[in-house]
Amino acid sequence: MLKACWRNFLYILNHKLNVLVECWKEGLYIQGITHDISKFSPKEFFPYAKKFFSDGELSAEDEMIWKYAWLHHQNKNKHHAEYWVVDPQNKTALPMPRKYLIEMVCDWRSFSRKWGRKVKQSKLDLTDKLVLHPDSKRELELIMLRKREEDKLM
Repeated sequence: MLKACWRNFLYILNHKLNVLVECWKEGLYIQGITHDISKFSPKEFFPYAKKFFSDGELSAEDEMIWKYAWLHHQNKNKHHAEYWVVDPQNKTALPMPRKYLIEMVCDWRSFSRKWGRKVKQSKLDLTDKLVLHPDSKRELELIMLRKREEDKLM
């Protein structure tokens, strides 16, 4: 388990660096620094390490613990659309402040980076899969369009 924890720690650092690079470009300095800080909490850190970095198969109990960790993560981090959902059955959500929409896009874009290197053309866009307030969906589509245009210029 020690090896899994170390690998998870390195993964989190890499992810945070990549999000920081993206957030910095957007002027979201504090969010870039504090992004996903909850991943270091024991409630998230150990279940994530076990799920993604251990060699063995997860028991049903371990899988359930990881699902609680994922739910905890979504409910502690405002850049996750799920944080703003008030009624999942009726697909009702509160409007997301623009800074969290931008951080969410920075999060998505970070997955095409490795240790802060240049972002690759990314097709990751979960806009249609998320429960979003209509205003947030429109704003997110504009942010995604702007980022695609910026990528073309680079």
